[in-house]
Amino acid sequence: MSFQNKDNLKNIEKPKYEIKGLTDNKETKRYINNLLGMIYGNCLGDAYGLSTEFLNKEKIKELYPKKDEFIEFPGYITNRHNSRWDKGDWTDDSDQMILIMQSFLNNKDSTDCNKIDPLEFSKLLKNWVENGFQELSDQCGMGLGQTVGSVVFNQHFSENPTIVSKYVWLDHKKSMAANGSLMRTSIISAMDFLNEKTVLENTIDCCRITHYDSRCIVSCIVFTHMLSTILKYQFNNNDNDDDEEDNHIKILEDLVKKIDQNGLYESIAEFHFNSNKMVDENLKEDYLKQFNVYVRAKEWDDLALDDSSSIGYVYKCLGSSILTIRKYLQYYKDKKTIDKTPSYLFRKVMDELIREGGDSDTNGAVAGALLGCIIGYSNLPKDMLLEMPNKSWLDVQVVDFINLVNKRIENDQVKPFTVDKKNFDKLNLSYLDEIDSNPNTDFLKPKSKNQKKSNLNEQTNENCIIQ
Repeated sequence: MSFQNKDNLKNIEKPKYEIKGLTDNKETKRYINNLLGMIYGNCLGDAYGLSTEFLNKEKIKELYPKKDEFIEFPGYITNRHNSRWDKGDWTDDSDQMILIMQSFLNNKDSTDCNKIDPLEFSKLLKNWVENGFQELSDQCGMGLGQTVGSVVFNQHFSENPTIVSKYVWLDHKKSMAANGSLMRTSIISAMDFLNEKTVLENTIDCCRITHYDSRCIVSCIVFTHMLSTILKYQFNNNDNDDDEEDNHIKILEDLVKKIDQNGLYESIAEFHFNSNKMVDENLKEDYLKQFNVYVRAKEWDDLALDDSSSIGYVYKCLGSSILTIRKYLQYYKDKKTIDKTPSYLFRKVMDELIREGGDSDTNGAVAGALLGCIIGYSNLPKDMLLEMPNKSWLDVQVVDFINLVNKRIENDQVKPFTVDKKNFDKLNLSYLDEIDSNPNTDFLKPKSKNQKKSNLNEQTNENCIIQ
């Protein structure tokens, strides 16, 4: 959802829990429940996190002193920032996830409909920045991050999005490692999820459209791999009669084990940092060390999510999503936990997460997608889902997207591929060989500082400014 023109509001059907053709169909495959959980968990975590976005923990304690009571949804306390959205609505994080889904759908008749088309996505992104979703009577995209804004407002973005992204990153001394690509990337894990090579390459291509830093790329790769692994597991075990509760706990335990003991994600990170010629030699070891610290955090204080100098750091967002599932598992196994239903535990750990403040809507979106994928749509809090005002608008697009995903599988268009430590060389990772100097970016340089400034301030509506 974006800033709306209140004088031109269009009627949106009242939210319904059932999604026609999916949740009301007994023959719906198991993995679809998890895919739906990922999409709506993304939106729900985003919308819930808006309640505390940009606040520090002390302010949140002041506003919500009773820790044994969940922050109300959508009845949270409003302020100058979060009051710009309708209560219960998601923000730019989920808007951009929806844009990726739309880019796949727009190419559904193409032979490469399973691949991210950078030009198609950049076109959709730029249009959203300028107009929002017009079906929802938006005026423009709202809540735009500095990195995305710096790239999208460049006059050459539509023709050369990835080159512009690289130029912006280099121009900022390779310091831009924000969470703006991670927040939107969950949906990529769904397309051809049985082929981890496709998922990984799509993830890289989509990330680099706005975020060129290797820390952003690695974070996105790890995240979509976790999600696609969950979907693949559910697909392969569709006919098993195992208990739903045991099933999702096994997924949680296996995922945590993969993070802490298997070493795959550490290997992926190490390979990318060491192989990337644009990562300075003196930073390779530090990037990997930081990665391990954040993904293996055991307590919220380890992440310092409300530290004003780094609330948007991509590692913090990834780490908070992983810590959220650790906390879920911890409470499930704790004998003192009275209510162990997935719906309750989802609400409990998400409440804990957003009470940490900082970039809580983005942290909520990413954590919500991961946990939602694990427990499935059927276990998301129904009362919260029904408070999202634009859910019915989203439902229609989700049905189309899942039909596309399922059709490719049923038509044997997806060739299974599992990424492991031994087959990195089978992946298309040519970007790792790029170097800093790039004569193709010379045309991007503004003629003067004033020109650069004007490009970044094309939007005059105060509700659409870069945060």
